[in-house]
Amino acid sequence: MGQQARAGELRAAIDRLPLSTRRAMLQGIQEDSIIVGADGNPRGGVCPLYATSAPPSRRIGRPFARAWDRFAGARLPRPASERELRTLRSMLETSIELETQPAAPVVSLREAIAAHKVSQARTRAVSSVPEMRPAAEQRAPAPARDSGERDRTRELARRDGWAWLRPFRRYDDYERALQALDALAEAASASSESESEQLVSSSCGRN
Repeated sequence: MGQQARAGELRAAIDRLPLSTRRAMLQGIQEDSIIVGADGNPRGGVCPLYATSAPPSRRIGRPFARAWDRFAGARLPRPASERELRTLRSMLETSIELETQPAAPVVSLREAIAAHKVSQARTRAVSSVPEMRPAAEQRAPAPARDSGERDRTRELARRDGWAWLRPFRRYDDYERALQALDALAEAASASSESESEQLVSSSCGRN
């Protein structure tokens, strides 16, 4: 059994003790020398159960005594360490507090669901009402952010092909596209002139 499991066993054994025994034990471990591994030691020291003014019966106290010895890993009687006493004191205080503090009010599931629905309805009603602000608090829309670009419609209106080209994010990409169109136009013009020359030569030969 690991240390965590042994601590859980000791905590459960403490919770099963009568409340009066737990209170007396908490006071007794602060006044007497506490040992582990035995009910008492001829050289001094007692088990936490016997540090109380009225120890419980053996049937009630035996589960705690076993859990206390297993928690300390004691095979022979010895004084309890500071860490072991600190843990026992903390467990006793927590157990007593949990039993003596006022119980939380019991709320039925039906009441909780009804309260949740009312809260949701209230939230929807508030969100549906437009917020009315005084005219002085109404702010004009923020001006559009200047992107650094300028309208070049007049400048480019007379350039062939500018209006039907796909949109470009950068102007240099647009310039390269126009250059490619110019090259295609020159190639088409040259091809047209070559065909015209061939037609003229052919006609002259027939005459």
